[in-house]
Amino acid sequence: MKFKSLAGLLLVGTLCVSLSGCSMGDNKDFAVKGSRIIEVKPGMTTSDIANLLHEKQLVKNPSAFKMEARFKGLAEKLQAGVYQIDGGLSNAQIVEVMAKGRVKLLHFTVPEGYTIKRTAKKLEAEGIGKADKFIAAAKDYAPYDYMKTDNPEVKFKAEGFIYPATYDLPIGISEEKLLKLLVDQFDKTLNTSGAKKTIAERNLKIRDVVNMAAMVEMEAVFAEEQPRIAGVFLKRVDIGMPIQSDTTIQYLLGEQKEIVTYADLKIQSPYNTYINAGLPPGPIACPSIKAIKAVLNPENTDYLYFVAEKDGHHRFSKTYAEHLKAIDDIEKGK
Repeated sequence: MKFKSLAGLLLVGTLCVSLSGCSMGDNKDFAVKGSRIIEVKPGMTTSDIANLLHEKQLVKNPSAFKMEARFKGLAEKLQAGVYQIDGGLSNAQIVEVMAKGRVKLLHFTVPEGYTIKRTAKKLEAEGIGKADKFIAAAKDYAPYDYMKTDNPEVKFKAEGFIYPATYDLPIGISEEKLLKLLVDQFDKTLNTSGAKKTIAERNLKIRDVVNMAAMVEMEAVFAEEQPRIAGVFLKRVDIGMPIQSDTTIQYLLGEQKEIVTYADLKIQSPYNTYINAGLPPGPIACPSIKAIKAVLNPENTDYLYFVAEKDGHHRFSKTYAEHLKAIDDIEKGK
């Protein structure tokens, strides 16, 4: 009977450790208010993790935490990663979080039409990484054949090939890994959307399609106008007429000017589509899949010109005389 009583006491004691309400597993009277970010590095033992949690004022008794992990059979399954642990969680709750790898994630959005430099500036402003490191990584990054170019005028081989979307990122992700994630998503989207297949069937070059789509993305405020704008640009290229897109001037200037001047239009640069026919050396921004599809399915019209109205829509014209009249009418509020 004594042995049975002793065994029963041991069982009760072990079970108590696993319960958040028991003193050994409860951290409420010890834990820091709010939450703490902790990093569990690869190779760390359960003891290392327990001591780290204790140092961060999240776990009152490291030994109790280790016992909890062993009791649940999860001592060897605590995953590496960066976690945001709320103060006051029990040992059982913390073990569950780490065993399931519920790491702290950051949300980062690459807006449509962003460049490498604007993306780099945004990620630094949001505390995700360093702008200069992202820019350096993008300079010669071209893991896919369609990204490769020997043109010295192209500042970033990754320009145009980071996909605009919202990403969930682990804390501490390197700029190189982030760039890879964005570029891989671009390639994945090309495949899943069917765009890559269509481009191949038409014997087009992905780089050329993306190049054109980037200008369409930057010109169109409203997505429904993208096919028509794409049609204008493609028709101009077909007849040897310069594309004349202000967006390429903005890119070569390295800033978004409210008004592009006549002096800007005379700048000698391969990216100046006012003085050079055909496509610029490379994409000027990251286009959405909608813009890419607009280039692949352009609206077939006789329009060769368009001008922006105050609300962002455009007026399209067939002749230069009509174009000048459209500009005059807009200025007069007609």
